[in-house]
Amino acid sequence: RIRQRRLDQYPSCLNLRTFSSSSADDDNDASSNNKLRIAIVGGGAAGMTAALHLSPLVAAGLVQGPIDVYESSIVKKKCKTRTDNDTSAHDDNLKPVGHRKGGKQSYPGSGALGRDIGVGIWSTAWWPFLKSLEKGLLSNTTTVEENNASSLANMVQKQKNRQSYQTLLQDLEACGSYVGDIGYRTPNGSWLVKSELNGTPFGIQDLLSDDNNNNASSASESIDNYDDPALLFVREKDLLSCLRNAIKIEKKLGTVKYHSGVRVNGIENVNGDLGSLVLQSTANNTSSDEQYLSPQYNLIIAADGLYSSLRSRFAGHHPTHATSTGIESSIRSSPENTLEYNWEHTKGQREATQVEDREYIVFRGNAPKLESSEEDGSGSFQTWGEERSMRFAAVPFYHETEDLEDDEDDDNNNNSGHYSKSQSFTSKKKDEEVWFATISDPVFIDTYKAAANSVNPVEQKRLLMDAFRSWHKPITTLIETTPAEEIMYELAVAHRHNAGPVFDVARIMEFEMWQEKMKAKGDGNESNSTIKGNGDGKINGRGPILVFLGDAMMTVDPVLAQGFTIAMESGASIVQSIERTLVHPDNATSSSTADAPIYNPKLLRSELKQRHLDRERRVLQLLRSTELVQRLAQPSGFGSILATWIVRPVVKLCPEGIKKRVFDFVIRYSLGFTGGDRDK
Repeated sequence: RIRQRRLDQYPSCLNLRTFSSSSADDDNDASSNNKLRIAIVGGGAAGMTAALHLSPLVAAGLVQGPIDVYESSIVKKKCKTRTDNDTSAHDDNLKPVGHRKGGKQSYPGSGALGRDIGVGIWSTAWWPFLKSLEKGLLSNTTTVEENNASSLANMVQKQKNRQSYQTLLQDLEACGSYVGDIGYRTPNGSWLVKSELNGTPFGIQDLLSDDNNNNASSASESIDNYDDPALLFVREKDLLSCLRNAIKIEKKLGTVKYHSGVRVNGIENVNGDLGSLVLQSTANNTSSDEQYLSPQYNLIIAADGLYSSLRSRFAGHHPTHATSTGIESSIRSSPENTLEYNWEHTKGQREATQVEDREYIVFRGNAPKLESSEEDGSGSFQTWGEERSMRFAAVPFYHETEDLEDDEDDDNNNNSGHYSKSQSFTSKKKDEEVWFATISDPVFIDTYKAAANSVNPVEQKRLLMDAFRSWHKPITTLIETTPAEEIMYELAVAHRHNAGPVFDVARIMEFEMWQEKMKAKGDGNESNSTIKGNGDGKINGRGPILVFLGDAMMTVDPVLAQGFTIAMESGASIVQSIERTLVHPDNATSSSTADAPIYNPKLLRSELKQRHLDRERRVLQLLRSTELVQRLAQPSGFGSILATWIVRPVVKLCPEGIKKRVFDFVIRYSLGFTGGDRDK
């Protein structure tokens, strides 16, 4: 059972730096200063992006600092490697403690550390940082009136001129490369369409150059009016290192605290609009059974991936329920008098949070850069198969071979507050070609599901080469030149539904307590049932707001490979919503940080509800595009006949100009550039 004690009442934990929190001392009464308190569960791309975007609000005094980020993996350099025999990492709630190499991937996603594989991130993921930095530069020359909403907004804008943003953007460009020419082909090598992406987007150096030339307004126009998306390819682990380096800068400034090696098991200690997280150390030198409570928070952001523990417990519950007299909202009534407790509530909730098997396997690898004699001049390409959900894509990219991070996350090791080493990079770029292949052949799927661990990598590679042997060059060469033990493969999975914000955590907890009580009563052990709350099955208040980001909100089929992009977009969008509530005219009573805007739960709930609708539209566009591309590029069954003998011949007959416009539109549509405000 959870020990109902405060975090600062665990002296054994206070000896471990990763468990301490500067907000623990003034802990469980957040109403003492009326500032919004926020925790982020998950230290991957979505969680770190949200924390970085929240840092200006903390620096401006509008949000209680630091932002606590809880990550179950032990994120230290000395823990970033593990032996091939280490199979203890897979757990639905506990991500691996080291870079996963090739072979079978027991769960999708990068975790907090990432892998060597190259991944693409679209410009919509990092443009919010660039825009924020530009606003910070502009605010230095802007004069506003005091004691109004504009002054509050200006306080925040001034804080957006952050070294962490500049470092992040510089590091990303330094350790990766942009994609230029792209094309879509058939297995025999013929082209369906050729196009190109923006290979030279407006970036950090352009912004800083304009600022140095006192031309920041032109930079704003260049960023805000940009609708030409760019695609940056970096190694997965480098992307996460870049974000972590930026987090380190904010840590020294006191705006963010990254708790490594701490797993979140649930929410307890609910009182009013506050609640604590149930924490458990994943460090080897602590008791694995001991749980303890975090400080209380008003807002909990769950960004802990596909198998989010908070999603599986709290997402998918209906905001209204059937009762004997009609429809009941979240207003308290006696639990035993409502039909919701007899309805198959848990079955409906499981349906809403279900993970769906997409019935194909994804193989990925980094191949050495091909010699010119092995190339066919295609550059980046994607080849659409004709059966068995087969598809192949390859992207040439180059990356730094140096480590972006310091040896230790230790305040004593770096006094500069600037952890990036990208400025000292030498020309140690490594040219590679990242590729991926999909296939639904039962040989691969059955083997994946039956084998507890990786099958023989050499045999797996041979089977993969046989499947694609008749396809155009350089496909088999790319597979052949990739070391067998470095080829990774995983079953494609996705969520069936997205997870909306939860505004009544206490209501769900009451239902769980009622279930526990009924189960104990049925077993004849009612006296042993542990009912939390005030003794009658009720909890005081609604509890903290719970919002889901990235894969925790919805893991999408990996057809269009926008997982990191969606994660970073959502991290930016939720902070935009929080910022709007804090600088809202109803809150703009003073620009003094000593008299900061009072946290307004009702206003925040309303804003987050609207944000969810906006994000649903964005995700819906991605889902539609995913379905279209999957039917055209990964056909199976009758779809194979339709795609091969009808759709593709028609595509080939279309004029190049029309084809290019259609394919470019699909890309922009999948990124949310059409049909709405992409910033939401």
